[in-house]
Amino acid sequence: MGTPAPPAAVRWGLPDALVAWVVGIVAAVIAAVPFIDPNGKIPDDREVVATLVLLVVQNAAIVASILAISRSKGQGSLRRDFGLAFDPHDSVWVLAGVGLAVAAGILVLPITELAGLTDSSQDVVQTFEHSAGVLEKVGVAAGVVLVAPLAEELLFRGVLLRSLLRRVSPVAAVSTAALVFAVVHVLGDLGTGYYVPAFLLLGLVSGWRAVVTGRIGQSVCLHAGFNLVAAIQILT
Repeated sequence: MGTPAPPAAVRWGLPDALVAWVVGIVAAVIAAVPFIDPNGKIPDDREVVATLVLLVVQNAAIVASILAISRSKGQGSLRRDFGLAFDPHDSVWVLAGVGLAVAAGILVLPITELAGLTDSSQDVVQTFEHSAGVLEKVGVAAGVVLVAPLAEELLFRGVLLRSLLRRVSPVAAVSTAALVFAVVHVLGDLGTGYYVPAFLLLGLVSGWRAVVTGRIGQSVCLHAGFNLVAAIQILT
């Protein structure tokens, strides 16, 4: 028998996390073009469908780019490179995510009240109530709970966090990845900046579980549970 071939050298790192994120943004911008009217805006009657399309396209592009990075610069496996693996017991973390979302809502409530801010998430919910049919609501809710957590955890707790762990301590890596995660989520709408502490909390707990377990299965379930609260608002 011949000598087994050594494992492929891992060459992906921090720049690849940025590339995957940019690819997702570019894909979403391109997908938005058919929905934009002559005034450069997406009409209210097309907003829900556009939201669903952009959500799927952006996250699919992120996953596809990460897979390409794994194949060209890593071991060719999302599991070996970025810890994409699940255990049946991970499902419990969906409930933990729901609890975390409730805690996060309580956390940001004093901020919104002191600053006299309106909850923009309620504006989104109202948009769905007035312009979305049942199938559209289910589609967006499914995307929020299933598609987004998988893609975002691959990006932030897979590529980004694991790249940071090669350079700094676990505490610094988890904290940095969580902060980037929180900031990225409000870049598109700076009016939602008050929700940074909530996203930061999710990022910290998710990163902690990724480091402890060596995989992102629990992180994906936690994120899905966190998003489930928003999905329920959309559906009800």
